[in-house]
Amino acid sequence: MLNIFKKRNTTPQNDLQSILGGYELPSFPATVMNVLTALRDPDFSMTSVAKQLEGDPGLHVKILKTVNSSAFGLTTRVMNLHRAVALLGRSRLETIVLSQAVHSVLPNVDMPYFNMKEFWHSAAKRASLARVLALHLHPATQIESFTSGLLQDMALPILITVKPKEYSNIFERWKCSREISFNKLEIETIGFDHSTTGALIAKEWGLPEYLINAILYHHIENKNIDVEPAIVIVSHIRDNYDENIVDKLVELCTQKYGMDAEKVVLITKTALENAEEFSQMLA
Repeated sequence: MLNIFKKRNTTPQNDLQSILGGYELPSFPATVMNVLTALRDPDFSMTSVAKQLEGDPGLHVKILKTVNSSAFGLTTRVMNLHRAVALLGRSRLETIVLSQAVHSVLPNVDMPYFNMKEFWHSAAKRASLARVLALHLHPATQIESFTSGLLQDMALPILITVKPKEYSNIFERWKCSREISFNKLEIETIGFDHSTTGALIAKEWGLPEYLINAILYHHIENKNIDVEPAIVIVSHIRDNYDENIVDKLVELCTQKYGMDAEKVVLITKTALENAEEFSQMLA
């Protein structure tokens, strides 16, 4: 599925190398890798995980800020890391650690039509709305939807770094006509898109299967694909300049997922407002 070049003897690693050329994919910090290893080991206690996180003050603070943000949706503030770890559990804590890890290693890009502040602003909107939509459509995966919404476009800063001229052209053409599919422009210009590249990067980084699939399929509205609806819905939030985004989301949620229009308006506006605080943390 991740074999984008359809060659019999190729591998995801070779596919990714073909896309990135000589660009060296950044690695996660050692503390993050140690925490992820511990979280995936059932014999490693959550108390020990919390102690590892305490050894990285920056990550410690970011986790508390994330879980206490309005976008994350906890009903009460959590001031203690051990309490946060116990409350979240292994899988949900892993999603938060992963989102902070990816945020820390993506290159800082600034070019016409694209900069990292706006990139994370849009990502925060997608994360916040994905969680709230998941609450109504598939409540068991709220936190996974939050992380998937946040990271679904994570390949873009890397691809822009690798191919700045090509992406400058892609963005210019896309801004002139929003009816054109951004992914289609990518494939026409460079032969692949950010969705497939992001999935390959996620696989290389050892991200969970649900996140790999969410990144790969977030622009595909197909009931036969194993991606939660909230992930596909929020992919329509492409940047910060679409004044009609609420109307578009209402139309999509009501027509394709049978949601009540007034409810969609309310939760969408609230989620986008809550995203403002979270986006400041990411900037």
